[in-house]
Amino acid sequence: MTTMPMRRWTIRYRIGASQYYSRIVEAPSQADANRIFDAEMPGAQRCGSAQPLRNR
Repeated sequence: MTTMPMRRWTIRYRIGASQYYSRIVEAPSQADANRIFDAEMPGAQRCGSAQPLRNR
């Protein structure tokens, strides 16, 4: 049995009427990254969906 590799995702969010912030989440998929973020920061408003973090 193989497991899905963990990838790094960046999520833009706001808290109230504040400026935009970014947070990095490690998850196997975009949907999982969104769910993890929503669970960890319930008071934040996610702006769009998680985007893959580009490797430099």
